[in-house]
This record gives sequence, C-alpha cells and structure tokens, in this order.
Amino acid sequence: MKWGQSKKAGTVLRSKQQLDHHQQEQEAEAEAAIVTTTCSSKTSWHKAATLRIQSTMLPFLLLVSMMVIPVPSFAEAPIMGVNYGQVGDDLPSDAEAVTLIKNLGAGQVKIYDTDPGTLNALANSGLDVVIGMDNTEIPSLGASAAAADEWIVANVLAYVPATSITVILVGNELFSSNFDIWPQLISAIQNLQTSLTNHGLTSITLSTACELSILSNSYPPSAGVFNASATSVLIPLLQHLEDTNSYLYINAYPYFAWVSDPSGIPLDYAIFSSPAAMLSDGQYSYTNLLEAQIDAVYYAMEAIGFTDVRLAISESGWPTAGGVGADLTNAEAYNNNLVKYILSGVGTPKVPQVFVPTYIFALFNEDLKPGPATERNWGLLYANGSAAYTINLADPYTSSSSSSGSSPTFQSPSDSTTGSYISSTPDLLRCGYTAIVLTFSSVSFLGILFNLIWII
Repeated sequence: MKWGQSKKAGTVLRSKQQLDHHQQEQEAEAEAAIVTTTCSSKTSWHKAATLRIQSTMLPFLLLVSMMVIPVPSFAEAPIMGVNYGQVGDDLPSDAEAVTLIKNLGAGQVKIYDTDPGTLNALANSGLDVVIGMDNTEIPSLGASAAAADEWIVANVLAYVPATSITVILVGNELFSSNFDIWPQLISAIQNLQTSLTNHGLTSITLSTACELSILSNSYPPSAGVFNASATSVLIPLLQHLEDTNSYLYINAYPYFAWVSDPSGIPLDYAIFSSPAAMLSDGQYSYTNLLEAQIDAVYYAMEAIGFTDVRLAISESGWPTAGGVGADLTNAEAYNNNLVKYILSGVGTPKVPQVFVPTYIFALFNEDLKPGPATERNWGLLYANGSAAYTINLADPYTSSSSSSGSSPTFQSPSDSTTGSYISSTPDLLRCGYTAIVLTFSSVSFLGILFNLIWII
C-alpha cells in the first residue's frame, strides 16, 4: 500500500574496577601533578611525554566524546511557526491575533501577503515573520528589476527591523497549475535577491512554497522524483536555495494521503501514534507518514543533483470538521505529535538530527475559504479566539489535557540502525547544551585516565 502520497495525488544512536583507598590517594596526587603541570617527582622527559600524549590523544578523545550524545543540527532556534490566514469575515483584529499567536507558544508566523496592518501589528512582537505574495505578482517582479526593488522597498524596507521579516516566499503552490508563471519564478527571485542585497537585507532569504504533488512519485520514499515538467524550474531554484543557504518549503499534509485511502493507510501512521515502524525502505524504517513524505522530497532533490538543500514545512495540519477523519480528536493528536516530533530535532531517517522549520496550518478557522468544508476547519483556534483543543507550540509535553479527550502520543523507536528516531524526550531539545558539557567532561575524564596509565 502506498503510504507516501502527495496532497493532491494522494501521496510519503543511538568500569573501571574500584581502586582501594591507597590507590585513590596515589592517583589523586598524580592527577593534581598533571593538572598543574609541575610533575615535580617526574623527569623532564616524562613531563614532555605526558604533554605529548595529551596533545596527540586530544583529537581521538574529542571524537570519542562527541559520539556519546547525538546533537540535532539547529541552524536556528527550534521553535514552531503557525500560518496566519485571514480569509474570514469574523476574525480577531491583527493586534489580537498577534497576542493569540504568542499565547500559543509560536515563535514564528507565516502570512500570505504583505498587509500593512498585519505587518505593523507584528512589529516588536518577538515573532519572526515569513511573508508571501500572490502568484499573480510574480510575472512583473520577474520582468523588471525596478519593480522588484519597489516591492522590497514597500513591503520589506518599510517595516524592518521593527517587524522581523526573515523569509519571503515567492508564490504558493505554483506547480500544480500556473504554468505560465513558472518561467518568471527564477528571475523574480533573482531580482528580489538583488534588491535585498543592495539594501543590506542579506539576512532575509527567498524561496517558494511547493505543494507535495510536485512529486510525480513518492512511494517508497527512496523512489521520490519530481515531475519532469517542473525540473527545468526546480534546478535553478534549488541552485539558488543552495547558494543562499535557504530552504525549499513544502506544504505537506498526511491528512490528504490518509483520507484518499483510509482503509489502506493506518490512521496511527498518519497522526504519529504508531508504536512501531510501518514502512521499510532499504536501510530506513518509517513510523509516521510525514517523515516519509519529507524523505521523498530529499530523494527527489538528490535525484537531480542536490544534497545540501534543507527542507522546511510551510504548511501541515489536520482539519477538525467537514470530512472523513476530520475531528477534534485526530486534529489534536496530529498537531500535538507534530510539535513534539519537530521540536525533538530527530529529523528523518534519511536526514537525521536536522531540525525542520515547520508552520502549522492554521491559526484560525476561516469561514470564507472556498472548497470542501474541511477547508474552513483547520484552525487551532475558532474565529472568536477560543481554543479548538489544548496545544502548546513551545512545550508540547505540557499539553496533557483536552476538551476533546485523550489523544495518542508521538511514538519514537530507539533502534537507530533502522533509520528511525533516537529519542523523543523533551531533554533532546537541550542536548546541544548537554553535549557541550558532556564533551568536556568526557575529554577531562579520558585525558586523566590516559595520563594516569602513562605515569603509573
């Protein structure tokens, strides 16, 4: 059964015996002599040898000690984001929305345009902001460097640094349609990049948000491949992202894959609550559908020569009403487990220990969105600002109670040889700091041990 399908196409590490009291005293004296480097009872050649072995063993000791703790790669703070859409006529004000976003524990917010009221409300909020644009704006930005510069001046320069704009997404889900815009995407990004550079805004990166159906195949993940028709655009896009250390943003929805085949795809696999691996793909095993979908994109990029471009999830979530499996229990389970999974920094089986920036869809239910009823029911909050269910985007492990009942919890197999998770405990969020302490502690202990052996 195919457990890695796209949104649109229905797509997918780990004693020395105790010495007696007399020996402990001798070794304590020897250790003190080493630390102070006096070594008064030793010959000069012995001191030199001690120093020499310390020097030559240090790289080895560092290597061994660093193998003790796996450290997720955080190019940025491991914080969650949320999508703030405004396709509704009964939503809170921008100022109220900013307060609600912060109360949820989000550290980043993604908006779909450059509305002045929203950008002003986000000023000095402490939130990093991803801005977007309508797909119809791309052709003019691609055709004219002057137009791109005007866009940056009006929509970025006018708000920074008070509003912490960090990313500009040039378009959203271009690759399932909008074929006439594809040729202008790269030139638009290049023109906008030139303007950012000219204005000294080099910390702001550019990308685009792609639908998962940009993959023509995603099952198994190792067979992930992009649509052939889009590769002529994707290759220069990925080159730009690699050159500027930016991300490829993907809208990934396990819900759509599951709902397309609910009898074939286990619900637990879709909402991160499977107690064991559900899919084996070569050396890797997958316990949830989202990581399979992410790895399919990694494999697709690799297939066209790109192995260093990072991925971010620009949209992911679960609806609370309006369709099969769209209810509060499943939405609460999915989004809470999503937060635990992302903040743990475990990455994916193919690209482990790498943080994947993620923006939950969405902040509010939006009553004016067209399409099926599910489209209007993705909110973490109702339009009046009340919570649809309990969720904490900063510390999901405190989200233990809920009005919709108990929810399954994110499962994390400990066998790293399968390519699955190493740990899902909250302490992993702090393992970068812990590793530093343990590294020096390990070096100190092993260094003393080697010196004792040499001196004795």
